[in-house]
Amino acid sequence: MARGRGRIFGLILAGSLMGMGGCGGPDRVQDPLLVRGSTEAVNIPTVSVERTYAPAQAEGRPDSIVAYGAPDTPVYRDRPLDENLRGSVELADYVRGLDRAGLLPLLRQAGPFTVFAVPNDPMEDLVPGRSGGMPALPLATLRRTLGYTLVRGTYPEPVLRAMIAAAPGHRVGLRTVDGALLLVWAEAATGELLLGNGAGQVNRLWVMGVPQSNGVLYLTQSVLAPPASPS
Repeated sequence: MARGRGRIFGLILAGSLMGMGGCGGPDRVQDPLLVRGSTEAVNIPTVSVERTYAPAQAEGRPDSIVAYGAPDTPVYRDRPLDENLRGSVELADYVRGLDRAGLLPLLRQAGPFTVFAVPNDPMEDLVPGRSGGMPALPLATLRRTLGYTLVRGTYPEPVLRAMIAAAPGHRVGLRTVDGALLLVWAEAATGELLLGNGAGQVNRLWVMGVPQSNGVLYLTQSVLAPPASPS
């Protein structure tokens, strides 16, 4: 009887070792989830959270910005714009604004779209004297302002630079979803891409042209007011 048990144990052990050996083969499964092997991501810093950090005043209370830091948000290249926007802490106010203006469902469509998203800090500066949360702008103003950040078509950075190089005056106009022209050109001194509204206001880019499944995502450094009337 003991010999039979030993033989069964030996067979089980041999099978386990063979299974473990198979884990090292080229066909091993590392992730039980259905994740594409080509998935790539770009991390967006959550600087608005870090800037508002205040050390604790109470004695014995942890006040480490490391312990309570806000991690970067991954933006996945194979996901749609609306999903990546909603997943970013740094774009929380922008997403709330798009939703309130009725523009967020547009970014769930196939597109493609090029989005010049606005981070939390400049969004909160839209209303002077207000801090923390989405400004309560009139709905029509909010729609025009955020509609000016959405362009139909795919314009990654290399495409924009090629268009600028070929354009008269080395400046191109991108038609936004509300019909206004968003001007793009390269700064002579630095070569950086700039956005303009044709009325003297300029906006710089922060995160450059991250591919999305239905377009391209940029992050700007401020809010660009739309022109008084579409060009």
